[in-house]
Amino acid sequence: MNAFPDTAPVAADPDATDLAALRAEVADLRARVESYERILQLHDAALAAAPPAPAAAPPPPSPDLPHHFEIAADQLLPAQDGFYQLEWGPEGAFRWTGPSEEVGFDAWVDRSRPLVATLRLFHLGTPANANSLAIEVDGVAYPLTRDGKDKLLRSDPIQPRSSDGPTRLTLRVPHMHSPAARGAADRRVLGVAFQRLRIEPA
Repeated sequence: MNAFPDTAPVAADPDATDLAALRAEVADLRARVESYERILQLHDAALAAAPPAPAAAPPPPSPDLPHHFEIAADQLLPAQDGFYQLEWGPEGAFRWTGPSEEVGFDAWVDRSRPLVATLRLFHLGTPANANSLAIEVDGVAYPLTRDGKDKLLRSDPIQPRSSDGPTRLTLRVPHMHSPAARGAADRRVLGVAFQRLRIEPA
């Protein structure tokens, strides 16, 4: 007689087990997606309820540049700009220019209209400089004309410019001299004895 029953236990179906696991994973993913969607909805609602950001304030207007510029010998004029040390004479303070033929100035001045440059000298250096000096602005040379026998020279009107940056002024002194050539102990190469430069509307 057979001691074992005729029917053996049925093994679990592996396909059914995998299917159940996949269904559980899909349900978990669906729950996560719904959670993320809810978070995004709350975020959008918060943005909609927030007050609009204030508009950026316009930049402050640029300060107007002065209509006049003046520089004198008794101000701090460095040697690299073409000056020797400060000296004094009967007509006040002055500085010799040199050894270069060019003397540079940076002027913050309104260029919206024509300007005129007025140069006051203590000494012309050599007589030839009386009719040869010029001031260069924006690459254009403006001759300086002497007013009678006075050591006051004026330029032709300097053309206006639209930009607001500094104006570079270059005084050109074509005739240099050295006191040593006349037997003096001073071996400097000198141009003119500068006292004052003024820029103003023409």
